Amino acid sequence: MNKKVFKKAYSLIELSIVILIISILITGALTVSVGSVNNAKIKNTNDRLQQVYKALGNFLVANKRMPCPASLKKIKTTDSDYGAEVGSQGACSGSGVYQSTTSANLVYGMVPVRMLGLGNDMAEDGFENKIAYVVDKNFTKAIEATPNFGTATFGTATFTSIMTINEKPAGVSQAVTDDAIMVLISYGANKSGAFNTNSSSQNTRSSDLDEQDNDATSFNDGSNQAAFNNVIMASAGNSDVFDDIVLFKRRNDLVEDFKAMFLIPCQDAGAAFANANAYYGKIVYATSSCTTPNEDKRLTKKCEAYGSWSDIVAACP
Repeated sequence: MNKKVFKKAYSLIELSIVILIISILITGALTVSVGSVNNAKIKNTNDRLQQVYKALGNFLVANKRMPCPASLKKIKTTDSDYGAEVGSQGACSGSGVYQSTTSANLVYGMVPVRMLGLGNDMAEDGFENKIAYVVDKNFTKAIEATPNFGTATFGTATFTSIMTINEKPAGVSQAVTDDAIMVLISYGANKSGAFNTNSSSQNTRSSDLDEQDNDATSFNDGSNQAAFNNVIMASAGNSDVFDDIVLFKRRNDLVEDFKAMFLIPCQDAGAAFANANAYYGKIVYATSSCTTPNEDKRLTKKCEAYGSWSDIVAACP
């Protein structure tokens, strides 16, 4: 006698469980995929910031100054002067470059890739935003053949208490340095406050106060001053919003990284030397010789690192 064989079907509950498991696996895979893409963009951004910094250092050594920023309002696909520095050295004034009221010397624009010998794409981060470049414009003026401390240049400008860089690792803002002379800023994946690659206008600013420290919303165009302060937020560890990527450097960082000590002068060797100034490595001699029988000797000084004098001949015999 033949027995009937019945095929067992899945119940609705079992099907629901299977679908749920598949959904979880797909969601997890998508999350991992999105995270991997975002991490790749962050890496690309950090790599570009480092390449831009290297190009800025090479420009400094060749031109004895930092470049002015380029305009944030230029569009890559239509403007032939995209990435060109705005204004003359030491001034950096023009459309798309913004100026601080807290410090009359701080200017804020885009990375001047044309001046740096970089392709236009290097003005953008991994999220297709223009990379902001903030600099003290005193450092955009080339040094003079003879050091002149009456004129602010890269070598003679005050290099302390310029831009304050803060971090907020545990919800409390902490100053890292107040001696930064230049900053590069990527506005990250959320694009808040950024200038997109092919746009002359700024995105809506972030609701996050720390991100607001880094954007140009409060700036007025051209040489008109604005309500921007001199504080840049480098990181905010406890924030769910802050995703800016910041690279900052002090004057001495640039000097050390690019072996540019030759740009730094020593000031006023003293009355015996007619108050002479000299650049690094130079030797100065007193205006008068020592007295007989040592008239073949003179007081002698050498300009050492970071503007300090050393005595070669400190006193007459």
